[in-house]
Amino acid sequence: GENRALVRWGLKVLQQTRNPGLAALLHSSGLSDKAEITAGQVGYILAPRLNAVGRMGEAQRGVQLLLTDDEGEAARIAAVLEEENRWRREVDQQTLREAMKMLERDFDPARDRGVVLAGEGWHPGVIGIVASRVVERIHRPTVMIALGAEEGKGSARSIHGFDLYRAMLDCSEHLTRFGGHPMAAGCSIAPDRVEAFRAAFAARTASIPDELLTPSLRIDVEMSLAEANEEMHRLLRHAAPFGMKNPTPLIGVRNARAGSPRRVGSQHLKMTLSQGFTRLEAIGFGMGDRLTEIEQTAGVDVAFRLEENHWNGRTSLQARLMDLRPAE
Repeated sequence: GENRALVRWGLKVLQQTRNPGLAALLHSSGLSDKAEITAGQVGYILAPRLNAVGRMGEAQRGVQLLLTDDEGEAARIAAVLEEENRWRREVDQQTLREAMKMLERDFDPARDRGVVLAGEGWHPGVIGIVASRVVERIHRPTVMIALGAEEGKGSARSIHGFDLYRAMLDCSEHLTRFGGHPMAAGCSIAPDRVEAFRAAFAARTASIPDELLTPSLRIDVEMSLAEANEEMHRLLRHAAPFGMKNPTPLIGVRNARAGSPRRVGSQHLKMTLSQGFTRLEAIGFGMGDRLTEIEQTAGVDVAFRLEENHWNGRTSLQARLMDLRPAE
């Protein structure tokens, strides 16, 4: 519709921007020399840098970047945003590690249909990001609370089919204030009310049916690996830009061979998919813990999004893995 048309032309304008702040942001994030800027790059590369200063420090810096007419000032502010985003990643990764340790100790998937995690020293600016990552791992509505001396700041994320806002409303007697929508919410809470809130949230989520707790993916098209080629990528790009209401098509390939599976960057999984004479490099972000599983299977069924990989001046196709399993 109209939104897709506006975004498509907006991306073209962004690539040729004369705004010193946007130009500096594109340069510092490594996008200034790209032949094309995609909606995904805006969402996953540019926007997090602008968000980081608001999460970790002063949101005003982002405003200054976009308003300045001075190229030197723009470059300096963009460098600050880059550093703030680097710090944000370190903090949210550490918080995620602490959250997962809590889950290893206390979480029972047969019992717990909702999770409340609270920690002292957690940064309120990253707990929403971490809550999303916890949901990705355990597929349960999750509330993360950064505890302070007098008040805790909470951020919550849900699963499809469970109205998180309604649940927070039903537990609101334990909260100082709250707000949100069915998929995400925020709250403030007195530290001495956390345990009562945890019990109330557990009771409220106890009725979630089993089918909502089983994550699933909707494959848009199933094909052979040979069909996931340059021509297919070109055809799929006609449906861009992709986003919330127009997700990137999800491709399914059955019984491919996972060659040379390995961890990269400690958290990610990389391999070479093959089927017959066809080869396709694949990467699964945050899927490094699946390595042992893949090493022990001869073939895999994979769900992925076909994308371009730009590295050392070269462009090639790769599969961004969304899920995989031993071939059936």
